[in-house]
Amino acid sequence: MSQAAVSSHLKKFLPPQRTVLQDLREEIEKSLPFAEQVIKYGIPTFTISDVPVIGFDGYKKHNSIFPYSGSFTQRLSVELKMYEQTKGSIHFDVAKSFPKSLLRKILKERISQINDSYPKKSGEFLEFYDNGALKAKGRYKNGKLHGSWQWFRRTGVIMRSGSFKDGVQSGTWITYDVKGKIYKETKFKS
Repeated sequence: MSQAAVSSHLKKFLPPQRTVLQDLREEIEKSLPFAEQVIKYGIPTFTISDVPVIGFDGYKKHNSIFPYSGSFTQRLSVELKMYEQTKGSIHFDVAKSFPKSLLRKILKERISQINDSYPKKSGEFLEFYDNGALKAKGRYKNGKLHGSWQWFRRTGVIMRSGSFKDGVQSGTWITYDVKGKIYKETKFKS
């Protein structure tokens, strides 16, 4: 499912609710330009590297934001105290836009929460900038960097790549310029 599926989903709402949801979608797009829009669990969702960041949808008596984290509302309890909440959603008025500054704060907190969830038990490691761009990607083995790793600029362009063997740099490492072209190669003994 894609951005077109999200657009189709939003067409089922009548104005002004559709306008409010579309404005919310556009603000999330501006804040997370590297995110993919999908339908996940039946609702429009923004993901980064297949990790859900935030979802949203409209209902008969309210609109909702879904930060995909049961503990999330506790992390911003002061800022969200005026909103009705469930374990996984934040409700707001059908005809009134959600405050942009609060939305941006929610998105930054959610990215921070995603970053804190790595490395996974499998060793997978991802780290993201607050705009949703991938910052680093690799694996850990026995608590040490291991295998192929990549680092990216905030613009999404690759910055460096190389390999580790049990936490020690090995093989050929490549540094890229701001356009992603090879700038320098460094060889490490294995």
